[in-house]
Amino acid sequence: MLPKKHRLSKHAEVAKTTARGRSFFSQSFIIKSLAIPKSELAQFTVIVSTKAVKTAVARNRLKRVIRQAIHPHINQIKSGQYAIIIKRSAATITSKDLAVEVVEALKKSKLLKT
Repeated sequence: MLPKKHRLSKHAEVAKTTARGRSFFSQSFIIKSLAIPKSELAQFTVIVSTKAVKTAVARNRLKRVIRQAIHPHINQIKSGQYAIIIKRSAATITSKDLAVEVVEALKKSKLLKT
């Protein structure tokens, strides 16, 4: 689980990030990133719609997998606000593969400092 200071929880902030953020597309999800100059932290939210995954159990599992994949790298990610929007194809992937895909996507989008 992500620490509270690294969570993007306010509805207005999530809406601003998804509307104005730069997009990076992966096979299973979209990363929207918004650079905040005054911020020193990376804040995340994971969005899984009922259109993508029908059951609440499956939606929550995907959110947990994504958050667990981000957690070890949280201090190496550039500061800003990030929204990860899950696609339908993520429901068919195993948890390990999805976690690997998250880290690779962060590296390819140059959000993860290596």
